[in-house]
Amino acid sequence: MKIETRTLQFDHLVTYETELPREDWQDGIFIMDDVQLGLELYKNGPIFFSAEPIKDNSNLHFTYFLPLNEGVELDKDASLDYISHFKVDEALVLRQADQEADFHAAYQTIQDHAQANNIEIEDKYYVVLIEIYGDIIIDLYVPLKKRSFLR
Repeated sequence: MKIETRTLQFDHLVTYETELPREDWQDGIFIMDDVQLGLELYKNGPIFFSAEPIKDNSNLHFTYFLPLNEGVELDKDASLDYISHFKVDEALVLRQADQEADFHAAYQTIQDHAQANNIEIEDKYYVVLIEIYGDIIIDLYVPLKKRSFLR
């Protein structure tokens, strides 16, 4: 298993936030696919999402990200938001497709690695879905504490 430290960065993103049971994570992906078609947007990077636990709730808070080739203006009452820049300066990264059965198991692997090596990580993680020849490869990014920001 190879865990690396990397940066995650994109410009011009449409975002969608929701709370879902962990097993329903794909619901937001379907919404982002519909957004891309409905708004006639040009996606220039992989769809990805963050997931983090919610206190006193079994659901997770998900934020889905759709990277675009340029900025876009959205209706004020839309369930979507636009951000111009997203960056996680340092994160532990595991290419899940080669290592684990799913991204939940990959997250546990990174947590175990961080604990064994005294590395402080955030409770939030990012799942990047990379489409290659009809298959999906999942890269899991777990930010190091105090090293990420969103503008």
